Amino acid sequence: MTSGPERSPVPAPDEQEYTLRRAPRLSAVVVLSSLAGLVVALLGTALAHSGPTPLVDPYSGAPLSFGSTFGYMLVAAVTACVLLGLLAWLLLDRRSRRTQRTVTLRRTDDPAEADVTLHRAEAEALRPRRGADPSDGRTTEP
Repeated sequence: MTSGPERSPVPAPDEQEYTLRRAPRLSAVVVLSSLAGLVVALLGTALAHSGPTPLVDPYSGAPLSFGSTFGYMLVAAVTACVLLGLLAWLLLDRRSRRTQRTVTLRRTDDPAEADVTLHRAEAEALRPRRGADPSDGRTTEP
């Protein structure tokens, strides 16, 4: 038994407008560009250490190990690749704004009246989420 006031379920409106666009996922771009930076750093370190003479520190003259060279190259390559990936994501996201469209969804129980039939999972994917990030392309228009 609850001591608070009873809540009645709020009926969903019969018509809702949604803005749809295909936008790239930021997290996927960052992960893929980080992996590309890792590969570039590994290849660069392998090429630098493949020569007949060992690499030496220009200040102390001590030979550099593969691990220390890889560490420095990893920081530089991942930073550069992530920045390039973010630039590509920004351009793709801006391009996706030009192809956005607004659709109106109307609830109907008669399949003959429907233009398109959505299954429950598809309809749930279109429903706005609480606390959703509006940059993911699923924004609602009031």
